[in-house]
This record gives sequence, structure tokens and C-alpha cells, in this order.
Amino acid sequence: MRLPFTVVHRDSEAKESPASNLHNATVHSPGWASAPFPLFPQEVTLAFTGAVCIDTLRVLAHEHFVPSKLHVSVGRVPKYSTPDHTSAKFKYLGFVRFANNGEWKLREQQTIELKGVSCSFLKLSVEKPHSHGKNLCGQVGIVDVAVEGEVDLDQSTKLLKVGQQGLDFQMLTHGIDLDEDFVHSEAQVEGMGADAVRMVRRVAMLKQDAEWGEDFDEAQRLSGIEGEIAMCGRGLKDAEAQKQDAVSNEDYAAAKALKAKTDELKARLRELMDSVQGGGTGDDSASACDARSRGAGHGHVSRGGAA
Repeated sequence: MRLPFTVVHRDSEAKESPASNLHNATVHSPGWASAPFPLFPQEVTLAFTGAVCIDTLRVLAHEHFVPSKLHVSVGRVPKYSTPDHTSAKFKYLGFVRFANNGEWKLREQQTIELKGVSCSFLKLSVEKPHSHGKNLCGQVGIVDVAVEGEVDLDQSTKLLKVGQQGLDFQMLTHGIDLDEDFVHSEAQVEGMGADAVRMVRRVAMLKQDAEWGEDFDEAQRLSGIEGEIAMCGRGLKDAEAQKQDAVSNEDYAAAKALKAKTDELKARLRELMDSVQGGGTGDDSASACDARSRGAGHGHVSRGGAA
């Protein structure tokens, strides 16, 4: 699963590209960029919700602010130490290099296999950038950080117990909301937004309640609504991606049409949830999402490749 994280430290950031952009990054996100004329290396530290085991780390570099090298370290908090990244003990794992893409508008992705290393923090140390005609201020940038792995339940439980004894372990004060973490992972897999996944889950729970109560007419109604919400959710995500591509290409007529499509899909999702909460049929526009999302196929643009 893709592990959620919070950026708890960065040496600097550009006003229009804060490190918080990495929290829910997409191929259309600007990501993080350092402040102009920074000192190197620039460090960015990520905190996970408890302890995790990382299998794979993928880092997508900015197309203009291309780092020459990126160093990777993982950190754990010693028992009874101050529970934040400043007191964590970091272990250096190694580095990867990014190629100089010259004047090409390409993003390079580096994939690093970490084979289940256990940690609570991940530190990225970014070296000076390659020369680029559109990087006049010597900045470095990362568009996306994807961390694949699993929650280390045993270690997370130990940390939680320590927190109950008086330590305010930083990630755990936000709460280990595994359900919410799984929502975002499911959204990635199913190709829809997190809000649509939450709607599907809500309807699925009500459908299960109807099954247990042997109200099979209601279960059938909710099953149809569940399927249409999923269809709308996928269509909405694809249309949003295509709209962003159209704006990037300055095709504003297409962007306007796609905005109208996304507005219709959002309205239909609201109608469906109202029918769930109000007990309506939800069948009057049963094919609405299919019609609105048809033609909104996957419009994602790959701007980088694995090195």
C-alpha cells in the first residue's frame, strides 16, 4: 500500500511550491521546490503515522529544478527520547543520481528498493541542481514521493504504549487513522477520488445492514447506487485530469467543456448520496454517470520514466 506521511521539516520552500504539496501529490501537482538560491544540501523530512516497513521508494524530480543527487536516510525514535524528528536516530542508506535532462521538459523518476526497512521518519537530502535554462535561481524540486510498504503494527503499538506513559509521540498525536489511510490507498487502486471512495464505503455499510435485516429490496437499491457512485467517481477523476491537461496546453475551450462535465458528475454524486440518506430510489438517472463519464477516459500524461 502507499503509505501516507506528513512533511515535518524542510530547509526551505518556494512560496508557490510548499513541501505540503507532497502530501497528496499527483502528476499535475507542482510538488515541492526549494527557495531561490538555497544552501545545499536541502533536507526534507517525512513522518509516518507510527512505524512502517518500507519496500519501495519512488521519487519524481522536477523537470526544471533537477537535483544532481538525492541521499536517503531512515529514522527511528529511541525509547523515552523526545518524540520528534530532531531526536530521531537516522541511518544513512545511500543515494541516487538524476540525469541532466538539458532543455527537455521531462521528469525523471528514481525507484529505490528498501526491502522492508523499518522506520518512523524518512529524510531526503537533495544536492545542488543540474544547470537548466529555466532554473535561474539554482533551485531544486521534487514533484512526488511515493512510499510503498506496510504499517509495522507491533512497533506502532509499542510507540503508542510509550505515548500513553507520557511521551507525546508526534505522529500518534494526529491519530493512527488506518481507515483513512486505507481510503487513500483504495482511491489510488480504484482510480477515483478519496471522497468517492468514502461514499462507496458508506453505501456498502448500509447495504450490509439491509442484508442483515433481510430487507433485500433495499439491499438491491443500494447495490445499484454503490455501482453508480463508483462509476461517477472514476469519471470525475479522469475528467479532472483531462481538464488540467487542457489548461496546461492552453486549450481553454476543452477545459470549459470538461469543467461542465465535472460539475455534472459532482451534482450527480450529491443526488445519489441524498437518495441514500433520504431513502429515495436513486434510479431516475441510473445511467447518468455512465453518459457523463463516457469519453472521459484516462487522460494522465506520463512526464517521467524510471531510471
